[in-house]
Amino acid sequence: MSSQLPQPTLQQRQMVMTVIWFALVMGVVTFGVIIVFTGIQQKPGDDLPIITYLGMGMAALMLVLRLIIPDIVARNLFRQAMATAKAERNQDEEQMLGTYYQIFTTRLIIGMALLEGAAMLNLVAVLVENQKLAFVPVAILLLVMIASIPTKSKLDGWIRNQMENYSLENQN
Repeated sequence: MSSQLPQPTLQQRQMVMTVIWFALVMGVVTFGVIIVFTGIQQKPGDDLPIITYLGMGMAALMLVLRLIIPDIVARNLFRQAMATAKAERNQDEEQMLGTYYQIFTTRLIIGMALLEGAAMLNLVAVLVENQKLAFVPVAILLLVMIASIPTKSKLDGWIRNQMENYSLENQN
């Protein structure tokens, strides 16, 4: 007798993704609001704002890596899932869609975490060096994070794209 937990529905999986997305966005927003409301009491120092420049460079790097790293990880996970399904002759569409949603969730978390880390670094630069210039990359990163909301159409499009790519790669 196995005590297997019920699998979440696709709608529940999408809700989990939305909650994760919202939590990551709100972390940046909350920290930013705290910095704004506590106010920057001092003038920027005369020293070279190293953390600000580092944060801006990190923001640019993370914007590029967000386009590459999550997709590489997701592509590999997708191939593994397809190979496992083929080996086990699994044709349960609901279970396969659940697996694809899990892969998309992993992709979402990796991409959002890259952006969130760079945004937090820039907010720390504002806090430490009193450089308002560091709000610019935070705003850009936050806009990209907000645009990354996991909608049903994005999920379906991503799954369709992965299936097409997998079919093209395995036509032999």
